[in-house]
Amino acid sequence: YKMCYRWYLSPSKLANIYPNMSSMCWKCKQMRGTFFHSGWLCPKSKKYWKKIRLWIKEITRIQLEFKPEIFLLGMLKGDYANEMKYLILHIITAARIALAQCWKADQMPANN
Repeated sequence: YKMCYRWYLSPSKLANIYPNMSSMCWKCKQMRGTFFHSGWLCPKSKKYWKKIRLWIKEITRIQLEFKPEIFLLGMLKGDYANEMKYLILHIITAARIALAQCWKADQMPANN
């Protein structure tokens, strides 16, 4: 829920509060680091979420659409068995927690 309520401040938001801070993304350092960019649009974030999507496909044999509402908000649409739905949501939640743990770092979560 912390991601939904923007508990984690983005570089652009921090730059508004502290003018001496850079508003550039902490991970790619190429674009303005908005909340959406940092969590979804950044090339490093995209690569991370594609890896999570691949893991979900390998584990469940389900090909999820690559949409932010699924991976960032956990809004899973479709007719899935309850066991698969819960497994997918747990994987996505764990991935979001790992992303939050390295929110201000320049690297994405490790593969393990």
